[in-house]
Amino acid sequence: MLPLVAATLLAAASPAAPPRVVEEIVAVVRNPPGATPRIITLTKLAEEARVALVSRGAAAAATQPLDSEALRAALDWLLDQMLLADEAARLGLDAVEREAVAAALARFREQLGTADAYARFLAAAELSEEELSSTLARMVGVERYVQSRVGRGTRIGEEELDRWLAEHGAAGAAGAAREAARAQLEEERARAQVRDLVAELRGRADVRILDPLGKDRR
Repeated sequence: MLPLVAATLLAAASPAAPPRVVEEIVAVVRNPPGATPRIITLTKLAEEARVALVSRGAAAAATQPLDSEALRAALDWLLDQMLLADEAARLGLDAVEREAVAAALARFREQLGTADAYARFLAAAELSEEELSSTLARMVGVERYVQSRVGRGTRIGEEELDRWLAEHGAAGAAGAAREAARAQLEEERARAQVRDLVAELRGRADVRILDPLGKDRR
């Protein structure tokens, strides 16, 4: 099937019956390495991908098929989410108040447009509203934790901004142009800090992504 799918759980109706696929496993996470393994199935991955995409405004992802490229990207995102959520919990920074979860759920429903579309999404994904709320709560918690880690460290000072503008042929830029350059640099710095944080967390954990031939990679 999909290139990212690596292994299958097989079950047979009887000893003589041919095996059938019950569920496909795409990744196994142990964090820390000695912890109980957590399995990510293809079904769970597709569910998380749809929730993430709809949350970002891609309402069509609620029902449209997800191709292998989208699922690969979703798997990287989900692994990062899991490790960041683990780290936030380890530090006692994972609390998300009920009001914040309710607001996230309301925004999600708004993305789908109508109550019927929301109900169809839950039915198609075989999700309860409680399960969806749990996923959204994790996403809110991870976003807050990441913001607390990058925060002020992304601020670009005046001298640094002047040097960057001079190096890019825009010395003396002022007003909106100067602030746009600052915003760009701060965003790039924030992304770099998040990449470094995720790399550090992945280095501590045992993350195994399975391939179609039954071999695996870390």
